[in-house]
Amino acid sequence: MSNNNENLDSKEKEQIPDFAWIFDVDVVITNPSEKRITESEILDRIIEKLEKDEPVALNTGRSLSWMIERVINPMLAKIENKRVLRNFFAVGEKGGTWLTFQDNGEMIEHKDESIKVPQELAQKIRELIESDYSDSMFYDDSKETMISTEMKDGHSLEEFKKIQKELNKKLEELIRQRHLEEELRIDPTTIATDIENMHVGKHFAIERILAWMRKQTIKPKQFITFGDSKSDIPMAQRLHQMGFPIQFIFVGNPNQLEGENLPFPTTTTKEKFDKGTLEYLSSTVG
Repeated sequence: MSNNNENLDSKEKEQIPDFAWIFDVDVVITNPSEKRITESEILDRIIEKLEKDEPVALNTGRSLSWMIERVINPMLAKIENKRVLRNFFAVGEKGGTWLTFQDNGEMIEHKDESIKVPQELAQKIRELIESDYSDSMFYDDSKETMISTEMKDGHSLEEFKKIQKELNKKLEELIRQRHLEEELRIDPTTIATDIENMHVGKHFAIERILAWMRKQTIKPKQFITFGDSKSDIPMAQRLHQMGFPIQFIFVGNPNQLEGENLPFPTTTTKEKFDKGTLEYLSSTVG
């Protein structure tokens, strides 16, 4: 196995932390029903990593505006020394957007202008959600590079899962009618369905994270990634394929991993979702 830490070369002083931490956001950091942070200790644990000069990245399909409101601002309120944010990076819309920080804590938003979805399709899906599914989900206006429908706050996860399957079939048909099968794909998650460019994904977002690390001259000894669904596996797979030591922490339902022959160490937490994340972060690891 090659060691791609060599690809993070720079003439500047290198940072070689023991761990780099990469988190999905929905359900992993936030509460699945309330879709906000209810386990505030998770933020305390993340800040501890930053204060130890261990990089932390968020890798999500969420928009930057949602992340800033629900996750980043609550975290910033807990941080006294904003310089630790030099070790923090957030990728939204599965690589379509991303967020960096200046040493003074100032946020800078970025967007890949080449990643788009047809506006006519977006409008059609908005109309479908508002006419047939408005009691259980809504169209996410905050997305800039993808189309998303999301479960309403407080709705039953079990009921949403059933409705989601029906919706996804209709979305597949809308894409087929427009002959966009080679351009767009459907990615259902625990509380949402995304219609996205074929190039984006958790694996694509990893490239953004690694580019940021190269610029920061950070060479972690090991990556630890957190996810709750199959769509989170590719970020661990991409790091593994590139030769990085990787551990995948799975906080979702274990049956989702059935049949997956993962070639890297995987830990399934006893607690689920955000509570599983806190369980792991409260352990002695890192």
